[in-house]
Amino acid sequence: MKNIYKFLTLFLTVTFISFFQSCDDNLEIDPNSSLIASTAFKNVDDLQNALNSAYTGINNTTILLNSVFTDNTKVGIDNGGQQLSLHTLIMDSTNGEATNIWISRYSMINIASRIMEAYELIDKTAREQEARHILGQAYALRAFAHFELFQYFTPDYLNGSGLSVPAVNQIITVENLPRNTVSEVLGLIDNDLTTSAGLLDNSKNDNKYVTQDFLTALRTRVSLFSGEYVNALGYANQLIAKYPLANANQYRNMYLDSDNTEVIFKSARVFGDDGPGFIWHFTGGGPNIEMSNSLFNLLDPLDVRYDVLLNVPKSDPTANFHLINKYPGTANEFLSDVKVFRVSEMYLAKAEAQIRASQFDEAKITLKTLRDARFNGATALPVFSSIESGLDFLLTERRIELAYESHRYLDLKRFGKNLERDVLDCGDLDNACQILSTDQRFTLPIPLLELNANDLMVQNTGY
Repeated sequence: MKNIYKFLTLFLTVTFISFFQSCDDNLEIDPNSSLIASTAFKNVDDLQNALNSAYTGINNTTILLNSVFTDNTKVGIDNGGQQLSLHTLIMDSTNGEATNIWISRYSMINIASRIMEAYELIDKTAREQEARHILGQAYALRAFAHFELFQYFTPDYLNGSGLSVPAVNQIITVENLPRNTVSEVLGLIDNDLTTSAGLLDNSKNDNKYVTQDFLTALRTRVSLFSGEYVNALGYANQLIAKYPLANANQYRNMYLDSDNTEVIFKSARVFGDDGPGFIWHFTGGGPNIEMSNSLFNLLDPLDVRYDVLLNVPKSDPTANFHLINKYPGTANEFLSDVKVFRVSEMYLAKAEAQIRASQFDEAKITLKTLRDARFNGATALPVFSSIESGLDFLLTERRIELAYESHRYLDLKRFGKNLERDVLDCGDLDNACQILSTDQRFTLPIPLLELNANDLMVQNTGY
């Protein structure tokens, strides 16, 4: 932790970003530098620009990890070595994705904490409500960043006394910090979300920024990971009552950034950013990563998700050629906003809570409602009669609905499932076909740079 914060603090104290400009609620989130100085905060505009830089911490790394390090992708026909280490399931303390998640999320946390400090110092005359709304978003983003760290670096989500990640509720400069327990990290997340809820301006509803619905969606996820399924059901129902499921046309347009029917929160991408579509494709060229056969074999051409996930005109399944179509972009090739929270995820959370409570009939109706929307008509009632078979059905539906949206790796871990790849997806790569559910690689390693700098840091078992 010291290494990370020493790096951040060096820049935070000497490189005030003079390009900060006033932002209004309708402005696209610009990729401002995430390095800001607490001494540079003079007014509410500075708070807003710092907040914008915190939002840019929601990057494409988790999409990459959840896609390539699982069974949803295979090596593309034009691959020249891109992501081969990740695809071959190599994971150690030097892994770039693990390091990126660690640094980017703690950077978000540090920026949010500096906003909280600066809020008390700046002149807020005539702009108190606006400043409070910014502060509320900072608390929410700090909770979001802590939860993402919790998801990837915590070995056991349900062991309250087990090790998680450092829980940071203040600005850190060069201090060494130990890992906090699961209960302590979840407690900080809950406190930050509660504080955020009391600060947000409820008249603001831009889905590129934190709203009360963002908080509810995040609480739904947290509840699932912490085993609080009754709470997850309640939170999911709140959002289901407010957001309709997209029909087939709306669903396609959602990934073209021209429809927001079921989008609760999305991470904005602007010209100059790397859109998530660049994970799979070269600019103006072919694919370096493709859809796996095992995912393709689950898709039904009558399901709108078939052609949202698969670039049908350019693919040739008979030749084992499956181009990923999600995040196709519009004016700029492969540049699309990342959908972080959608109401379909809330239907899946609701169904999971119902299954775990043995409410199978209710869960079947919940899942059928989602599937009816995706098939643009009536579908058969799902068939399962036990918690185990119900969760298996749910996991398959999550795999299709949430493909390439930062869920698959975490789903396999949380559901305690092995990673099993189709033989065609393994290719000639050694030891790349299976990871058992007990494998340490379902929890990311603490980055080596952190271990080298922080003598209080403890590595996850197996690394």
